[in-house]
This record gives sequence, structure tokens and C-alpha cells, in this order.
Amino acid sequence: MDEYTNPDAPLNYSYKSINNSVSDRYIFRHLWPLAIKLIPNKMPANAVSILGSMFCWFAFAILSGLVVGPLAVFAPRHPWIFGVIAVCVFLYQTLDALDGIQARRTGASGPMGEFVDHWFDSINAFMLPLGIALAFPVVPGMVAAFTILFCGMAEWISAKATLKRGLLEFGPFSSEEALTLVYVFYLAVWCTGYQFWESPSPVLGFPPIWIVFALAPLSFILSVLVTAKYSRGQMGWFFLFTLTLFPILVWMRFTSPALGSLSLLLGGLTLGGAATRFAGDVLRERLVGLRYPVVYIDYLVIDVVLLGSLFFPSLPLWVPIVIICASLGWVVFTLTRQFLRMIKRIKKVTGMGLFKLSQNPRT
Repeated sequence: MDEYTNPDAPLNYSYKSINNSVSDRYIFRHLWPLAIKLIPNKMPANAVSILGSMFCWFAFAILSGLVVGPLAVFAPRHPWIFGVIAVCVFLYQTLDALDGIQARRTGASGPMGEFVDHWFDSINAFMLPLGIALAFPVVPGMVAAFTILFCGMAEWISAKATLKRGLLEFGPFSSEEALTLVYVFYLAVWCTGYQFWESPSPVLGFPPIWIVFALAPLSFILSVLVTAKYSRGQMGWFFLFTLTLFPILVWMRFTSPALGSLSLLLGGLTLGGAATRFAGDVLRERLVGLRYPVVYIDYLVIDVVLLGSLFFPSLPLWVPIVIICASLGWVVFTLTRQFLRMIKRIKKVTGMGLFKLSQNPRT
């Protein structure tokens, strides 16, 4: 059972943010008031958040080959598929911005909305670069794996900084700019063709997708460096967080020759999902006063099993697949449990449900 250092934290909820996003200042803050008119007045704000994430996940499903097969085979003849992906990412960005407006419009602003919004965003943040790496196999798998790790580090340390400051700050280059670049890139692939980005350039000597993808880990590293100054005294936790995730990277490194893109897909989802759980618990600490463990025993067990399997390279190929699938299944289970417990806790304390206001809040 969860323990809480401040059981009434949801009742004292307040949201403070500073948005220095350049694109928001000059473009999106003029677009969103028009776009919100397309959202039904009574549509729950959390439904807007979740619907937006569904578009992001559908884009990932296409990129990973789960919808039309590997894009390295499908996309050269059908580059229009990147137009579909671009629309999905744009709709995700739009709905992710409109959920807060909808919450204020329906009087549903509160810790529930912030948790749903940020919790799903932490999942979507690693899915987008993972999807690009799966769509373009020329991207080195370990570069993609470290990018997911850096993404998790950025999400965790940002959550810690917000906890300490009581303020969420968006820099000049924020998620708005990042998402805009993502769907502009997909539109460019549609226009120029898949092979232009996948094949080595006569001018550069390497595939242009390398330059595009390199922006992802660099942006996450920069975010960690900028935010770290607000999280002094947390480096011990930061070390434990990274140490717990690192064995998954090691497993991906040594299984990729045999499993190929399957290692990146399953290992990347496991790695990103585990990082989301850590960031989610920091978010829960701020919103509901959760006390969470210093060491996650269940994830240490996963680490031991994954590393242990590497000592037996002669095992049949299906064994590492079963092991990583079981690990991923446990990560999905713990994330689902984390989400449901948070929803239950906020409803118990504030009376606010996921999609509607309860008439029986705890007094």
C-alpha cells in the first residue's frame, strides 16, 4: 500500500508555470483559442489529454512497423505514410495544449489533470525518438537506447526541480518547438522521399537522418544540464535512478546482433516505461505527498534476470525474447497500477474523478 507524508496535499494544490517558448509566444497562443472551439464544451479535459496521446501512440505504431510493416520496406514506395504520421503528431501537440484550456473552461483544473497530462507526456516523450529509430534502421541502436535513457533522466530531474521550486518552467526551446520540428521533419520525408534520409548523402558521407536524430539526445542532455541546478542534493537519487536503468541498455547492446530491431523495440519500451515510473512517483510525491522507496526491488530483479541471461549466449533465441517480454509486461503492469492508484487517491481526497466530479469527496 502507498504511504503519504502529506495526506491532504491534493487539497492544497496550486499550479504555477512560466512559458518562455518562442513558438508559443508568436504562433500557438494565437492558434489555441481558435482550436478550442472545435472541442465540445462538456468534453472532460482528461479525455482530451488521453485522446491526444492515442494519436501519438498510433504514430508510434506506424513507425515501429506494427501497422503497415517495417517502414524500410513500405515507405520507399509509399512516402505518404509520413504525412499520416505528421498529422498524428500535430493532433497530439494540439490536444496536449488544449487540455489545460478545456480544464479551465469546464472548471476541472486540479491535481488530477496535471497528473494525467504529465504522466502521459513522459511516455510520449520517449516514444517519439524510439519510433524514429525503428523507422530508420540506419540509426545506431545504442544511440537510440541512450537517447531513451537521456529522455528519462530529463523527465525525472525536471519533476524533481518542479517539486523543489513549486514552479514548472518552459524554456525558449520547449516541447512545442520539439514537436513542431518532429512533424515538419515527417512532412519533409513525405516530400523528399524516404531514401533521401536513409541513404548516405554524397555531400555528407552519411545518412541525413543522423543529423536529425542527433537533435534528440542533445536536447535531452541540455535539459538535464539546465535543470540540474534546481535539483542540488538529489544527485544520489539521480545516480540510483540511472544505475537501475543501465542494465536494460546492456541487455540491448548484447542482444541486438541476434534480435535486431526487436531488441530495440522491446528493450526501448521497457527502458522508457521504467523511467516513466520513476518520474511518475516524483510527480505523485508533489501532487499527493507520496512516500516512495529509495530502491525498487522489482526493477532490480528485472536487472538481475536480464544481465544473468547474457551469461548464457547459447540459449535458444526465444529465451531472451520471453525474458524481455516478461520484463516489459511487468513494467506495463506497474505503470497501470501507478496510474490507477493515483486516480483513486486524488478522487478520495478531492472528490475529483478522472472524467467527472464526484459528489462525495473525503472531508
